[in-house]
Amino acid sequence: MGQFVLKSAGDDEQTSVSNLFLDYYMPKANGEYVKVYLYLLRALKRPSLELSVSGLADALDRTESDILRALKYWEKQGVLRLECDSTNTLQGIYLCTLSAPDDTVQTTPAKESVQEESPVHKSYSAGEIEAFANNEECRQLLFVCSQYMGKTLSPSEIETLLYFYDQLHFSTDLLEYLVEYCVCKGSKSIHYIRRVGLSWAEAHITTVSEAKERTNVYHKNTFSVMKAFGLNDRNPVDSEQAYIEKWLNTWGFPLELVLEACSRTMEQLHKASFRYADRILQDWHEKKVHTLADVQVLDRDHRKAAPKKKARTRQTGFTNFQQRDYDFDELEKQLLRSQT
Repeated sequence: MGQFVLKSAGDDEQTSVSNLFLDYYMPKANGEYVKVYLYLLRALKRPSLELSVSGLADALDRTESDILRALKYWEKQGVLRLECDSTNTLQGIYLCTLSAPDDTVQTTPAKESVQEESPVHKSYSAGEIEAFANNEECRQLLFVCSQYMGKTLSPSEIETLLYFYDQLHFSTDLLEYLVEYCVCKGSKSIHYIRRVGLSWAEAHITTVSEAKERTNVYHKNTFSVMKAFGLNDRNPVDSEQAYIEKWLNTWGFPLELVLEACSRTMEQLHKASFRYADRILQDWHEKKVHTLADVQVLDRDHRKAAPKKKARTRQTGFTNFQQRDYDFDELEKQLLRSQT
């Protein structure tokens, strides 16, 4: 791919990150996507830097597909706009001026499609929060959540819980179970609670029983992946969990394919590496692999395409030894003369 031009509607005399990005866009984004956006912000201050998809991939140690996936994600969120020519080749990236997600002044078709799938995170005024606090059901909900989290809820935590209650229409039982589930897993972070809650919303989970069924399947699959890597003595950290969720939920691989990638990673490296397994699965994802039978076909095609290696002649330490002809009668005479 060729080079592209990077432009912005903002001030280009300093590298800064909008609080709107930090508050609304970053918490629900994949960490790798965030790195791509931050790299673009920094690149604005270096006009001499020649930008390309391959260049970003090298700088961030990712594949070109990873970079394109991140760019398309941010375009869908309305954070940037991709400018392509008639052949769909990337020519430029325009970093948009961010606005609160409930602000409809800067709306794009891609952003509208996201809003149809899930309501945007509306900010609540002090008066609105007070009105919710006067609602018995809502007051009880916030009290129970604060007990689970073991502290007085901050305004941002209250706002996030109200987002699920008021806009995503989580029942109080489901919302209480969401907080209980996350706390029992060892995380009281509102960002983690939000991420899990959004995944439930995307899966159209509306009851506690549905949530429990999903979490049971998740625990079973997570345990299987960790076991395949020989990591039986601990839970996955956030980055490992993100990989597992991407493999099983975003890419939709069946568990048996994920375990096959883990097995191949262990055979190749003799140690656990989520990043190495991710590259295997990304390759399979790009090649539309869905079953173990597909993997076998891919392996067979790879073996056929690989150049045949010339058979090597086995050599021993004496292979290059120069043979000599000896006159044993003469050697015997010399030995007898030396003894006289």
